[in-house]
Amino acid sequence: MRIQPIETFVAPPGGTVCTVGMFDGVHLGHSHILRTLASVASERRLAPVVVTFDRHPREVLGLIDNGFKLLSTTEERFAMLQSYGVKDVALVRFTPEVARLSACEFFDSCLKSSLNVKSLLVGYDNMFGNKQRNDFDNLLGLDSLEVVHADAVSCGDVEISSTQIRRTLQNGEISQANAMLGYHYSVSGSVVHGNAVGRTIDFPTANIHLDDPMKAMPKEGVYAVWVDLDGVRYRAMANWGARPTLGDDSSSLEVHLLDFSGDLYGRSVRISFVSRIRNIVYFSSLDDLSNQLQVDRKAALDELK
Repeated sequence: MRIQPIETFVAPPGGTVCTVGMFDGVHLGHSHILRTLASVASERRLAPVVVTFDRHPREVLGLIDNGFKLLSTTEERFAMLQSYGVKDVALVRFTPEVARLSACEFFDSCLKSSLNVKSLLVGYDNMFGNKQRNDFDNLLGLDSLEVVHADAVSCGDVEISSTQIRRTLQNGEISQANAMLGYHYSVSGSVVHGNAVGRTIDFPTANIHLDDPMKAMPKEGVYAVWVDLDGVRYRAMANWGARPTLGDDSSSLEVHLLDFSGDLYGRSVRISFVSRIRNIVYFSSLDDLSNQLQVDRKAALDELK
């Protein structure tokens, strides 16, 4: 997959069909858009191009509030786009100046001049350009541009979107989030030293330092997870959040691998969330905590068959 700054993108003489978006999480709604892009390109004999941004507009505009997080890192986003067969990505450096462009100005200065766009594919709820200067509908009247609308994709009775997936994660509805993503939601990090209390109750845990603090986490709780380590996948259960029994109110991620023994310190892992087992609760003793962890272990094994 070729990733080129849009300013230096060399468009083919025949023109392109492009779609514009952040593609955060590259979920099933996005995969439908990408399949439609390939189909339109084949029918019109145009080159398909995905136009995306180097940073989320919220980051640039200082709108990171109310716990807003991303579903994918830049590297994850590009890897998933490639897995769906995308060959060309035109990367826009999102700046305050770009944010001020109306839809028509963005089209003229970026898409038309750099990509020689003949067809523009937009999602059911997708448009670009400054909302205060909204002239997106003016693009529909251009004789030189065909605008193709992709249908919405639903999961049950919910239309899939990155916003909706963030909402399900915040609610602890990890199975619903995974269904809309089309894969298990995951985070990566490295194993660091903890207080080693788990070893004293025969539940040694790996404490995870997350790689990207901007990556969304699900609602705090105990989860059945997969842990990928050096190309091998292990069954595990994870505690994400506080540890009230130990008097620790800070949020941390620790995992107990169910079929692994060995030293994990300093190693990189990926944790994929499969299902939520329970809320985090306070136990009056370590024995009570150990008994509950035995129950959690069985629940995790049942989920990870």
